[in-house]
Amino acid sequence: MLKGKLSDEEIRMVRRSFEIIGDVVIIDIPDEILHRRKEIVAAILARHKHVKTILRKVGEVDGVYRVAKYEPVYGGETETIVKEHGCRFAVDPTKAYYSVKLSGERERIARQVRKGERVLVMFAGVGPYPIVIAKLARPKEVIGIELNPAAVDYFRKNIRLNKVEEVVSVIEGDVEDVVPGLPGKFDRVVMPAPYSAENFIHLLKGKVTDGSIIHYYTFESENIENRLSEIVARKFREHGINVDVIKIKKCGNFAPYVNRYVADVEVKF
Repeated sequence: MLKGKLSDEEIRMVRRSFEIIGDVVIIDIPDEILHRRKEIVAAILARHKHVKTILRKVGEVDGVYRVAKYEPVYGGETETIVKEHGCRFAVDPTKAYYSVKLSGERERIARQVRKGERVLVMFAGVGPYPIVIAKLARPKEVIGIELNPAAVDYFRKNIRLNKVEEVVSVIEGDVEDVVPGLPGKFDRVVMPAPYSAENFIHLLKGKVTDGSIIHYYTFESENIENRLSEIVARKFREHGINVDVIKIKKCGNFAPYVNRYVADVEVKF
């Protein structure tokens, strides 16, 4: 669509993929072709007529609240509604992390949840993992913990929006402070924070039981993919939790030769 409007050299600099969150587009436009943003915006709008706002990514996911930095190149309204797996999520990507790219992963986990399970989701964001689990499975209880106040507000709104108040609850706070005070044990734990999940493995001691399933996310070099099962198992053993690694799955990339992986592990006492 940009052929003939940008030079061949400029077209080579155009990022060929972007993320659509509801009616908000997230795109990376290199500084070298920022002066061509009007043409790039026009090309996106010609194909995706429902889009109301286009945000240019100017900073990676960072900080305690795990939010990237953006600047608008079209429109300005950043709150939107995302639909996935029969659920609706209100979110503002400038205030709280949300990725459409993990939609399939959320469904994959939800399909594994057995009737009557008690599930803990750390770093729950605006609630996609807990709510998709509640809608696609029949858990007894799903608890989501989130530190970002803006994300917590959206999480609470999304619980009401999807009518899962009887099953899903949100706790605002740091998992380091919250998890030790949670009563009982969990049949399943989701740790969808590849940047830092390994720093919180120790919190699971006493919160899981024999046969509990943990979905542990991490960023790793693809060069060690064949050794990742043992690396993950060792990390858990270091905190007194013996596990069998059931599955290692690539679920996105982060940088050249660095991928996001999820390890499904089963606790063995």
